[in-house]
Amino acid sequence: MLKQSFFIAFINVCLMAVCLSCSAPSVRTGDKAQLVKLSDGSQVVLNQHSVLQYEINDEHRDVTLQGDAFFKVNKTGIPFKVHTAHGSVTVLGTSFAVATTEESLAVEVDEGEVEVETVQGSKRVKRRERVFYSDVKKLFKKGHAEFKHHIWTDEFKDDMRALGKEIERGGKKVGKELKRLGRDLNIKM
Repeated sequence: MLKQSFFIAFINVCLMAVCLSCSAPSVRTGDKAQLVKLSDGSQVVLNQHSVLQYEINDEHRDVTLQGDAFFKVNKTGIPFKVHTAHGSVTVLGTSFAVATTEESLAVEVDEGEVEVETVQGSKRVKRRERVFYSDVKKLFKKGHAEFKHHIWTDEFKDDMRALGKEIERGGKKVGKELKRLGRDLNIKM
């Protein structure tokens, strides 16, 4: 009986450890890109069919990415690190895009500078530069940014503008309806 109680307690401790390691917030997108505001003030536009898991605190700012995202990192003095299956990107404050597939990693910098680390080494990437890593081709090269992420980030901005206009129109309708209701109920607004 003592062995059985010990075994059950051991299983419970293991389950708690697994649950705690999975407790970091995460966002998974479907067919639409999504804006994610992190607690440090950084913003991430997560492209469609992508996953972002993050842990932000006073000691570190770590995110794990599967898919594509555009980052606008708030300067705090605490390094911001993006982990992918093929390497990591470290930055103190900048805006950049990360695209991952099962075989590759691409990073383009809009502003500032980042350092990209892979199993083949590390490269500093500055504004308007791009670095590409391919696991299959054993390739790690630097070049000029193509800014292909602007296609889907601009589309996301357009969607947000349209939503804002729709909310504004709806707000005006609600305001008119409230005034009408106030008149009907003889309430001054």
